[in-house]
Amino acid sequence: MIRHVVLFQFTDDTTVEQIDDYERSLVDYVATLDGVESYRIGRDARINPGTYDFSVIAEFADEAAFRAYFDGARHKEIQRNTAAMIAAKASSQSRYE
Repeated sequence: MIRHVVLFQFTDDTTVEQIDDYERSLVDYVATLDGVESYRIGRDARINPGTYDFSVIAEFADEAAFRAYFDGARHKEIQRNTAAMIAAKASSQSRYE
């Protein structure tokens, strides 16, 4: 299994509507793919200062399923369409049983 974790910090001028659209586009995209075991999106609870605004934690059956997601044309399109609203991003992929 592959676990993909991504944290996003949005620009100050990003609207709630833009974030809603971003989330919807990711969820709709993932629904078209095989091998996605889990896909969770979270918005920061504002409990501590200095945290990221948005997170994705996704689990894939194998590396091929992750690659299909990450390298997919729709994923690249979503990235292009939302690049201006993302101020910072951190990600990690890990293998687990």
